[in-house]
Formats: sequence, structure tokens, C-alpha cells
Amino acid sequence: MLQSLDYLRLVTRGEPFNLRNLMHSLSPPVEQYIGFCDNDPERPCYAQVISRVDETLGQLTFLGALADTDQSDIACLLENLISKAGKWGTHYITCDLPENSPHLTGFKKAGFLTWANQSVFRLAATALGDSKPEFVWRTWNANDMRAMTSLYRGVVPGLFQPIEPLTRKAALGLVLYHAEGGLLGYADLDYGPKGVWVQPVLAPEANDPQVLADLHKAIPDLYNRPVFLAARSYQPWLASLAAQLPGEIQGSQLLMVRYLVQQLKVAEPQVFALYEGANVERGLTVSQIRQKSD
Repeated sequence: MLQSLDYLRLVTRGEPFNLRNLMHSLSPPVEQYIGFCDNDPERPCYAQVISRVDETLGQLTFLGALADTDQSDIACLLENLISKAGKWGTHYITCDLPENSPHLTGFKKAGFLTWANQSVFRLAATALGDSKPEFVWRTWNANDMRAMTSLYRGVVPGLFQPIEPLTRKAALGLVLYHAEGGLLGYADLDYGPKGVWVQPVLAPEANDPQVLADLHKAIPDLYNRPVFLAARSYQPWLASLAAQLPGEIQGSQLLMVRYLVQQLKVAEPQVFALYEGANVERGLTVSQIRQKSD
């Protein structure tokens, strides 16, 4: 049984073994390694880790294993990949393990930790319509970076910011400001031939599902591709809003990380309200920030 461990790539670029993804793994800027374990010849298992040569973050892309594979073999396989990635100078290895995976024990044995849960919603194209947006999203520019960084630092738990970047820099994303001039949210975008990935970072005051509905309408260059919205558990309000939109949950994953470097905990003053460890600055209510187009 083959499981994708990179859900963004799965929904935007297809199954791990299609020609496009195989060619990407052979790209010169990408380090890649496939490990194989056949301690039990009837239940062999294999997996891949990749990392860009200019980054310290590695990603597990897929795992092939039967459901009843010995979890010690899974752990042995993963430790082999960890050792290889460590020689590249990798500091962290991440993966998106399906929440119903039978191999969670093997990942834990290999030192992987769950740092967040993720639900991915496939938004229905029929909901776009022709009505004018109530919340006006626009393409971000360099002048938005300071406000985006402030919101990012307030919402994303500090311990995980090294593995959860402000943006993947795959495409220009979108920003939303309220009438008072403050940033209400931004959305990171990643385009692939199979679909478009949207990962919003919203202030908790954005408690109206129309915020996400208008975000869907604002995404440029869809060309009839499906839109997949990722809701991370450190933003509990985001999944609640997404569930009110037309569409369906595409999948749920455990976001896991294996640290290859020692983590130093640094105390930070608590000056904001806490949501699953994230510091979120309180601001205006949605009634104060609603932007209606003229």
C-alpha cells in the first residue's frame, strides 16, 4: 500500500510515482534518497526523503508498506532515511501522515513527533458565483511583508516557525486588510496541474465564512482547477469557517517532524491570547472589519 506523505504535492501534482513527480525528484537542486527494508521478504517497505540543496528542511514524500508490516521495520527504514538526510545538512524532516495510517507507531519509534493536525477542504467551484465580494482580497506585494510577518508570528507557534514558513514562495499570494488598515489575513498559494493549494493565516477575529468564500473568488488563474484549502489545528477557527463552505473534507493528516538538531526553548513574554500555543493579538470584531465593495 502506497501512502503519500506530502499532501500538498499529492493534490496539486498527483501521485508520487507519476512521471512529473519522478522527473522533479531527479532535478539537480533536489537531494533525494529512497530507502528499502526487506527484513521480512513478504512485507518489504520503502520510502523517500527529499530536500532542496539550499534548505535545511527535508520532506518524506511517500511510504510503501502493507498495513501489517512490523512497526520495527518501519522505524528501521525511517532511521535509514534520517541518517541519509543528516549527511545533507538537514535540520528537520517533516511528513503528512494520514490520520488513519497503521504505521504511526513506527514513526514514533523513529522519533517523529506530531506538531499539528491538518484538515484539507476541497472547495466547490459552484459556490463562486458572480456576486461582488464583501471582503476584498488582493495580491500581496513587498509593502505587505511587515504586516504579514507580524500576523504570522502571532498565529504560528514559535517552536514550529522553522518548519512552517511565512510563505513557500511558490507564487504570489493574497492579503486582506480591514477598514482600519490592519492586516486581517493572508493566503499562501501553490499551483500545480492537478489543483491549487491555499493555506490561509487568519486573525481569530475573521469569524465569518464569507472571508474564505471571497478568498476563493479572488484566487487568480484557476483555469477550472480544484482548490484545496489547508486548515492547521493551531488555527481552530479556520477549520470551523471552512466547514461552512460548499465542498468536502478531502483528507486529514498528522503533521509530523523529526528534529535532527537540538531544540533550545526560549521563554517568551505572554502578551497575547493563546490558541494551541500560538500568540494571537486581539483586535477588531468582524463587524468592524467587514469591507463591502462599492
